[in-house]
Amino acid sequence: MSYINILSFIISVIISYIGTPMIWSMLYKSKTLGSNYRDEEIPICMGLLFIFVQIINIGIVLLLVQINIKYIISYLFAFTLIGLTGLLDDLIGDKNIKGFKGHIKAFFKGNLTTGGIKAGIGFFISLFISIIISKGMIEIVVNTLIIALFTNLINLFDLRPGRAVKVFVLLSIILLITSNIKEYNFLFYSIYGILVIYFPLDLKAKSMMGDVGSNVLGITLGVFCGFTHNLIAKSIYLLLLIIIHILAEKVSLSNIIENNKVLKFIDNLGR
Repeated sequence: MSYINILSFIISVIISYIGTPMIWSMLYKSKTLGSNYRDEEIPICMGLLFIFVQIINIGIVLLLVQINIKYIISYLFAFTLIGLTGLLDDLIGDKNIKGFKGHIKAFFKGNLTTGGIKAGIGFFISLFISIIISKGMIEIVVNTLIIALFTNLINLFDLRPGRAVKVFVLLSIILLITSNIKEYNFLFYSIYGILVIYFPLDLKAKSMMGDVGSNVLGITLGVFCGFTHNLIAKSIYLLLLIIIHILAEKVSLSNIIENNKVLKFIDNLGR
């Protein structure tokens, strides 16, 4: 399967090389812009690139290798749907409502927010995939929570140029190392090929991936973990994810990074 990883990477690089400037230009000309942390107007929703390239790439892979097609189709379904909810949030989302608690409170007050839609769809997708891949009720619960929390995780870090991509790459490498099953590694290698082309734009604050991008990166981490790790390993990841999300509700992750010399150095690297 190693040749599939390499092929997936190369295909993504080629398609992304062609598609990145076209999507960037399309968003810029249509005034699909947002203010970055420097208050500069730049294209948002560049995560659309991830959806187009990943779907095309995996479609090609499915034609070349024998693999569990039910798992891959469920991933593509989840990948696309969570990407679309992220796009909705990018385009018409209420930026005054912050955090998971804020959107849930708004929902129970009768106010539907794009963040609330994202949370609901995210849970449905996570449960849907978990039912397909799990062997018992405990595993369904663990997989559902892992996929849902991983999906939201990258979004928590997407506050400075390049940070979300760095977090994704680090976590994906850790997941590759700790996985028991290697046949789904191409899911990450395909993303790596996209990031080779896209990352410089994000790092230099020339574009933003938006929720559409952070959502699909996050769900790829979660689904890969669900596909490839045993229950013990997934339980450890789940515990860490819960701790990070509780921490994010109470303190600013950006402040933690800024106040730690090592994390700050990594965060600023390449800018």
